[in-house]
Amino acid sequence: MIAVLWVCWFLIINGVRTEPRNFRLVLDDIIVSDRDPDLMEKLEVQLSQRNNRSYVDAQIIFKRNFKDMSARTALDFWKSSNTKMRLYDVRLDACLFLDVSHKNRLFNIYAKALRNYSNLSCPFKANFTYTFKQLYFDEQELPSFIPLGVFRALIEYSTKQKLSARIKIRGKIVPRL
Repeated sequence: MIAVLWVCWFLIINGVRTEPRNFRLVLDDIIVSDRDPDLMEKLEVQLSQRNNRSYVDAQIIFKRNFKDMSARTALDFWKSSNTKMRLYDVRLDACLFLDVSHKNRLFNIYAKALRNYSNLSCPFKANFTYTFKQLYFDEQELPSFIPLGVFRALIEYSTKQKLSARIKIRGKIVPRL
């Protein structure tokens, strides 16, 4: 009897996970600022829209080797009623973030995308081109209950307590047509 319950539970969970999402995640804008010229030779980001999906391509070249980088990341969301929600505002070790699994589902989705679509790895090497190639976020991995609205993400990277780069991302959750 317990085996039957486990099989039913497994089928229910898999059914929920594979149900197509009725929304799309659209990135509208990515702005890079406050790039530290003493650390970064190059930091370029390109955003493109194809086949109802937002893709990010990027190239990063550092001027020196280093292993310690922290990141402050915040995500704000506004529902269609203009109600603002701060989903998170945390500071974390950027290298550790790449290598571990996270309790926060949104962090796991982001870390998985970085692992799948970039060659980022720690320690960071000088004069090596780190790339993001057609990075995107699969809506199927997002929770099924995300409301429609707009969001703003902020990521500030720092080394030795000095701001290295600031990235602002604006986007929206829209109905799937």
